Amino acid sequence: MLLGRKTSAVQLTKQFALLSFLCILLTAVVSAFMLSQLFTDKILSRDATVSQEFIDSITATDETWRFFLDTKDQQNLSALEKFFSYVAHMPDVVRANVYDDDKSVLWSSTPELIGEYFKDNEELDRSLRGELTFESGIIGDTDKEEHKDPGGNLEGMHFIETYVPLWNGDRSKVVGSVELYKLPRVLHQSIIEGQRLIWISALLGGLLLFTSLYWIVKRASLVMENQQQRLLETRSLSMIGETSSAIAHAMRNPLASIRACAELTLSDDLEGARESAMDIISETDRLDRWARELLQFSATNTETPEELDINALIKDVLAEHEKTLKRSSTTLQLDLAKNKLFILGHHAPLSQVYGNLIMNAVEAMGKNGILVVKTAADSRDKQAIVTILDNGPGLSEKIKDRLFQPFATTKPTGTGLGLALSRRLVEHYDGILSIDSEAGRGVTATVKLPLASDLS
Repeated sequence: MLLGRKTSAVQLTKQFALLSFLCILLTAVVSAFMLSQLFTDKILSRDATVSQEFIDSITATDETWRFFLDTKDQQNLSALEKFFSYVAHMPDVVRANVYDDDKSVLWSSTPELIGEYFKDNEELDRSLRGELTFESGIIGDTDKEEHKDPGGNLEGMHFIETYVPLWNGDRSKVVGSVELYKLPRVLHQSIIEGQRLIWISALLGGLLLFTSLYWIVKRASLVMENQQQRLLETRSLSMIGETSSAIAHAMRNPLASIRACAELTLSDDLEGARESAMDIISETDRLDRWARELLQFSATNTETPEELDINALIKDVLAEHEKTLKRSSTTLQLDLAKNKLFILGHHAPLSQVYGNLIMNAVEAMGKNGILVVKTAADSRDKQAIVTILDNGPGLSEKIKDRLFQPFATTKPTGTGLGLALSRRLVEHYDGILSIDSEAGRGVTATVKLPLASDLS
């Protein structure tokens, strides 16, 4: 039983470790991914904003926006050359286009694009509506022709394509747009290092959290195991005390028989003297056997129990009480299951349980009672069921409420320990002892114990 509980605790600890590791790993991976994406977007967004601020400062200082009002004027186009040179020499720019407000290309680092008109360009449309628009990604991970490697084996690097709106002097109208295609190498290295730091921090944090949780659970498991061990030791000591009480309780009936035989011998009834002597020997041997078996059980009740046939056990108990049944003229109706019903237990304490229930029934019925003992199997619940019925006066509601309380008894000379000890012994083997009775209609005692194997 203890080994099974330890195995269960170990399995629970392993399951917790695996489940918590998977949950923490998943949380760390998702968190690292989201943080790295947020970090990258913030960095690239800031780069786009810096580009906008740079271009805004040029257009404001040189009033470049004036030249966009009439781009067909050759003098204005010449003045724009200075602005174009600024754009072309911005850091990390590999391609640049300058658009008029009618979406035509005024200037481009790719000369063949000059004069082209781009009708379907959502980013350009948004820029001409006054929005700073940018798109970022990694070269080689996109199908757009404009985002493919511009040369120099740059696949894997971050790119940023920015559309910067050009405003007039009072910022009431957008007069044009600048498209910048940048490969920020230093920024790319910073993003890689930042993402690496985020992933390392997330994974190390997850590992620290898992280690802390596992240590707490392992520590709690050890504490619970120690407490369970102490509880088992306490139960073992309690069982020894109960066994001692069971021995004392079991000795009462044989001692009564011995006393009666001795009194009969003292009465000079020579004809009954031999029979009395034989009864004394028989009851003394029974006392000795019970004492040895119960004491052995007290020392070994935590060990693996043996396999017992419940039918054979009931026959042994009835044989031990045969003379008592004859003396009270009790009619026995025995109905045993056809199949052998094997349970796991110890012979002595279970004999004491069934013997106690049988003697309670006999004493309750008095003379000429009818005792019914049945054994059966419940295949659904996998239990061996022993039922003991009598036709005695039954139990009152008052005594039924405290039936299994120690020292509760209806007998003038009873100790009130029999049923309490019997229930504890049955529960020790994961069984159930129940008593059903109605006043004037007898008592039905039922003992259910787990079957040790399939029916044979």
